[in-house]
Amino acid sequence: MVNLKHHIDFINKLVSNGGPEPHEYGEFTNWIAQIHQQLGDGTLSKSDLDTLRSCFGEALSILTLQGFALEKPHGYPGDYEILDKIYLKHTSKNPDLRKWDLYFQLQKAPIAVRNRKHYFIELCKKLAMLEKRSETINVLNIASGPCRDLFEYLSEKNDQRIMFDNVEFDPLAISYAKNICKDYLNRVNFLHTNAFDFTSEKKYRLIWSSGLFDYLNDQKFLYLMNRVLPLLEDEGEIVIGNFSTQNPTQAYMEIMGNWRLRHRTPEQLISFGEEIKFAREDIRVGKEPEGVNLFLHLKRGKHFIPAPDFS
Repeated sequence: MVNLKHHIDFINKLVSNGGPEPHEYGEFTNWIAQIHQQLGDGTLSKSDLDTLRSCFGEALSILTLQGFALEKPHGYPGDYEILDKIYLKHTSKNPDLRKWDLYFQLQKAPIAVRNRKHYFIELCKKLAMLEKRSETINVLNIASGPCRDLFEYLSEKNDQRIMFDNVEFDPLAISYAKNICKDYLNRVNFLHTNAFDFTSEKKYRLIWSSGLFDYLNDQKFLYLMNRVLPLLEDEGEIVIGNFSTQNPTQAYMEIMGNWRLRHRTPEQLISFGEEIKFAREDIRVGKEPEGVNLFLHLKRGKHFIPAPDFS
């Protein structure tokens, strides 16, 4: 078993300085990777990890982003509040804690989440340009969270034809999102239900889910895809976000935040599309600039919605 004293001394040094300085980021990242490996190979126990986490004190409390991820005050990982803090690049005003949030926000996963927001906004813009019809364009947003993306899209006075239905199981998330989008509620509808229970007579040109599928095993992933397929227009497209196996932030998320995702490869995502009977030419996998967040696109029409622009 591992002697914890060296690890505890390292933690105490960081905590006494209020968190890592930029020149210490590499050392801290390497330490997390070491802990992650030792936990994986059994040389470090879960009890040992609990001991190490306790040494961080307030740095792993709800007062920091990493502590918020660990504590999960809303009862589930990746809740609307932490996502919006990521979108807004929130950092604590407490000088004894701010360095931890700065480190958190500079990791590849939070950057990818912010890119994911941009991906959706750009996708909606491209959809509006592609569609020539004059009537309403319906978009379904599954596990919609804080809806910061919708607010930014709508506040830019983009195409007025697009209407958004948002499926969300957390009533607090809905209240939060309604407040953010309060000036645009004539174009944003909130449906308080579990994604697995949602049904509708309406058909959607675009069905989007940014983060829910990261938490689903393969069986549930396929089941939910089959559930939403009947909701798609004949010329519609489904876009599902999923973190890549190339996520360099995985160790940090799991060790500091007990935040676990189902990471997948592009090939795995393509195989899901094929399993629910989409032809290979009707399947593509996009990604944001970091290559951390992948997007499975499944189309029924002749053309995919053009790829989002990150230039």
